Amino acid sequence: MMRSWLRWPRLLAVILVTLAVILGVLLVALIAHYNSQRDQLLQQAFSSAQTQAFDAARTISSTFADVMAIASDVSFDLTTGDLPYADITERLYDEVEAHPDIDGLAITFQPFVYDPAEPLYQEYIYKTPEGTFDTLIGASYDYSQPPTDAPDSPQTAWYHGPLNNGPMWNEPFFATGAQKVLIEFGIPFYQEIDDERIAAGVVTIDYSVADMRDLVAGLNLGATGYGFVISPSGTILAHPVPDLVATQTIFDYAESIDNETLADASQRALAGEQVTLELVDNLTGEASWLFMEPVPMTDWALGVVLNRAEYAPDSKQTLREQTTILLVAAVLLLIAISLLVRLHRGRRRALWAVSVAFSLIGIVLIVAVWYLADLWSGPSGVIKITSQTALDSYLTNYEERSQIANGERPLRVPTGVFVQAVQFPDPMSVTVNGYIWQRYPVDSDVPRGFSLPQRIGEEATLEEVHREVQDDEELIIWYIGVTLRQLFDPQRYPFDSRDVTIRLMPMALAENIVLTPDLESYALVSPGLLPGLDIDVGVNNWNMENSAFSYAEVTYNSTLGLSQRANYTQLPELRFTIAAQRYVIGPFIAYLLPGMVAAMMLFAFLVNEHDPGEKAELSEALNYAAALFFVIAVAHTALRDGIAAVGLTYLEHLYILLYITIIAIGLNTYVLVKQPKAWIVQYQNNLIVKLLFWPMLIGALLVSTLAVFVYG
Repeated sequence: MMRSWLRWPRLLAVILVTLAVILGVLLVALIAHYNSQRDQLLQQAFSSAQTQAFDAARTISSTFADVMAIASDVSFDLTTGDLPYADITERLYDEVEAHPDIDGLAITFQPFVYDPAEPLYQEYIYKTPEGTFDTLIGASYDYSQPPTDAPDSPQTAWYHGPLNNGPMWNEPFFATGAQKVLIEFGIPFYQEIDDERIAAGVVTIDYSVADMRDLVAGLNLGATGYGFVISPSGTILAHPVPDLVATQTIFDYAESIDNETLADASQRALAGEQVTLELVDNLTGEASWLFMEPVPMTDWALGVVLNRAEYAPDSKQTLREQTTILLVAAVLLLIAISLLVRLHRGRRRALWAVSVAFSLIGIVLIVAVWYLADLWSGPSGVIKITSQTALDSYLTNYEERSQIANGERPLRVPTGVFVQAVQFPDPMSVTVNGYIWQRYPVDSDVPRGFSLPQRIGEEATLEEVHREVQDDEELIIWYIGVTLRQLFDPQRYPFDSRDVTIRLMPMALAENIVLTPDLESYALVSPGLLPGLDIDVGVNNWNMENSAFSYAEVTYNSTLGLSQRANYTQLPELRFTIAAQRYVIGPFIAYLLPGMVAAMMLFAFLVNEHDPGEKAELSEALNYAAALFFVIAVAHTALRDGIAAVGLTYLEHLYILLYITIIAIGLNTYVLVKQPKAWIVQYQNNLIVKLLFWPMLIGALLVSTLAVFVYG
């Protein structure tokens, strides 16, 4: 049979060439499809992100259009005479009561317009720090003096700007009465004198930058996206970093972080352009998109920063597509090698060359799959918190949903974790020792404390070690030593990883509380720097790669009997996770190396010269196989005992294959002794089995690798 297919070398060559062409076309098509699909998905993600930015700008524009309309209506009624000057106090109070979001409303008259006996007159209703409204009647200083470029210039641009230029938003300023930074819209109103329209004063309406920040933070910008707003001069009106608001321009900030691109994009957006950039965000350290949008009806610009990872294609699908391309390329390479060595002529050297090539390509593919699987691995369903910006963005989005669903915003309780010791007592649990602390508002009467839903076992330490009041907060520190149930999966051993997760829940189940990472208590929060983990923590054979807080949206199918939880269908559960990766060198030396040595010894036995028909060969083979089986079985048993595996782990596939190989070589020896004329053993002294040994073994390992890491 072996000779029959070798009688037609030209036909085999044609088949190989045809397969090469087909696979070449398929490879090109797969690569083109992959790139096209990536581009399409990227474009869809980009369009979605861009739409979010556009909608955000329109949301802000709509909000401030309503604010502008209030001042415009008052101005119109003053101009037409529908609002007599004697009724302005009542009108101002009506407006602020109807629109509690505004922080102040004022009518300021030109000299002697309100009353010929009064040079200056103003009525100003503003919101106090306590949230009530107060009234300021009369001018507290001479606002009629126009501003100049001099250092001691009167601070009257808020009045003369609208008076001279028409309706406009002024730059932010600190209001001494309200004790807050405000932005203000001004619009003039007029009077008719001798059929001539003359400016009679200015109507101004205030909006606090704190409310502006809340408005921007509440925009739908993904889990960790954020926005910022800048005025025509570049002054930052809203930003997730409060210290920047009203104190710096975007140009100063861009210079401080050495980002000329941000300054240029801001300048273009203020000029009316829509600008898009790809960058690594300075605040989050993540690859992001920056969208700069002009805000209609104002001269402002909105910047939206969105984390590209939130819009990335599915990692599992990406892994499968890349692996498929690799497999097709590998088969094409193998066929090319077969043609190069002229396999179709059936020469012994060519056959061995193809056998070796298949084995080497298989090994390369296995290693490549290991690499790609590690590259595209990552937890799903969790939202990592790696910066204060990401935290504020996520919490504000959740608080908006909570306000709608529950009618109230949750109480934020900053919570910190510091782990000093980690131990794995068994494959499904972890013991951790360290500190957990929380900060509660002093005036809050909610029960203090937290729960650890994964806690198992009776022996545990949960001891309060410190309590003090810091300003308006109560700080409580606990020392913990607990064993927590985990969901470790050793299927990929020795390439498995363990995410040591500490789940934290409020002790007060009946209260609307959300635990938040106390990021201010950590010097650095970059996951790679292991925040919240003692530098001396070490676990044998494990490398602590990163640590981070995260949120998981947990769905509860029970109210726990508490009517207060009826609307709490999804709660953000705070988690502190330490990602640990197993060191593979130890398992390779302890378990992989003996397996590979056993495989080489089996191959050495196979290529050794045997006498067909000699019964002693069968006895020798059985003795050899029994000895190797004992060695393999001992190593296999040690492996399972070492990791306390329940199912079949990846590295065990090698041992299963070795068992099968031992049986196969025994059968081959039996055929060699009992049926020496059989074609499979007669052709060139058992050459077929020798040629297939490594390709079959490595090919089977490749299939198991693909099943475990890619297609499983």
